[in-house]
Amino acid sequence: MSPAAPSQGALEAPCLSDPKPTAERRRLWTSPWGFQESFVLVFSALGGGFFAEWFVGPPDLSHLSWPYNLYIALFLIGSSCLCLPLKKFRPVKYLTSVPLSTALIVVMGLLTLAMGFIPQVQVPYQPPENLTLLGRLGFDHLTSSWPFIGLYLAILISLGATVIVRLSRRRAVFFANHLGLWLLLLAAGLGASDRIREIMLVPEGGLEWRARRNDGQIVEMPLAIRLDDFDIDEYPAKLAVIDHETGMALTQDERLLSWQLDPMEPRGRLLDYDVELLEFLPDAVPAGPDIFVKAIARATVQAARVKASNRGTGDVFEGWLSTGESFFPPRPLTLDGNRLLAMTRPEPRRFVSKVKVFTREGEEIESRIEVNSPLKAGSWLIYQRNYDTEAGRSSTWSGFELISDPWLPLAEAGLLLWAAGSAGLVIRARKDGA
Repeated sequence: MSPAAPSQGALEAPCLSDPKPTAERRRLWTSPWGFQESFVLVFSALGGGFFAEWFVGPPDLSHLSWPYNLYIALFLIGSSCLCLPLKKFRPVKYLTSVPLSTALIVVMGLLTLAMGFIPQVQVPYQPPENLTLLGRLGFDHLTSSWPFIGLYLAILISLGATVIVRLSRRRAVFFANHLGLWLLLLAAGLGASDRIREIMLVPEGGLEWRARRNDGQIVEMPLAIRLDDFDIDEYPAKLAVIDHETGMALTQDERLLSWQLDPMEPRGRLLDYDVELLEFLPDAVPAGPDIFVKAIARATVQAARVKASNRGTGDVFEGWLSTGESFFPPRPLTLDGNRLLAMTRPEPRRFVSKVKVFTREGEEIESRIEVNSPLKAGSWLIYQRNYDTEAGRSSTWSGFELISDPWLPLAEAGLLLWAAGSAGLVIRARKDGA
């Protein structure tokens, strides 16, 4: 019997040589636009900014201050609010989409990374032919270049539209996070032209109300500072071996060799010498040819009595050394050959100014100002800046940096709002994960 023929309803086995079905590839610029279109648009706009920077030169931002920066802020707020009734239109949907936001953030990150590798300079408005190659493209002054400003405004418009369009009670955490970031970016960028930095040098015991700008111009300030006292707290000095003929410190493998004075660890090695600290006086004055005593005075030096033993010859040298100040010359210890053991200039640990500030409103503020601990007087922040480094602890004046930033409260509010929103997002993510 012949085998039975397969029934008509039986399935045929698939042919292994048939190609697998593939999804149709999405064509570029097909609605809705995605990441590819977003990056093409952002990089194209960035190229337009570089084109303008090359042929036109950097924008003149010197007049972008109050009230013109307020007009720009109102325009950004108005354009964001306008997106609310138009949120169903495709352009507005794309403006608040994830692909466009991602492209803007990534490109801004690349520009920020470039600022970390390329030294930035303050470039005034000038013809493009007077700039360097990097300057003509804007890479050495990115924050004041056409590409950066255009990208900054695009981020503010996209972020503002996103905040307005997605405003709802259920998204309160999202709203706080994004609104805080928007306020922070707005105040940091538009408030830069209203930020004032002045330098004031105040003599000890004197009263000063004038400040000097970077261009040398003297301006009267709305406040005055009286310097009642200036004090420096120094680290213990270091010891180094000096060549008597050249006056240069001896090095090894092109590295300066020094030994830190430390009463808790009085023994150490320096070149071919064993050094021992016998006595250390952080505030001393000379009381004879080879003696120092502790003193309570303004003009003092660091002094140390040390013993240095040459490990090769066995010679021992002992005596007093001191740092130098304006009133007292440094005193080294003579070793064998043409070598001297000397104390280097001590590094300041902290320096503080005791001041009294007088404002036009009649307010009088007594306080101490030190590095990273400014004094707030009205709308001004007063920072400790410098002192007479040549005179050291005998400095008779103190330098202050006065900063006024009217947009700072808005930036602080945005930072707090952004931090609160970020904390809320983290808490929500943990709850969802649990």
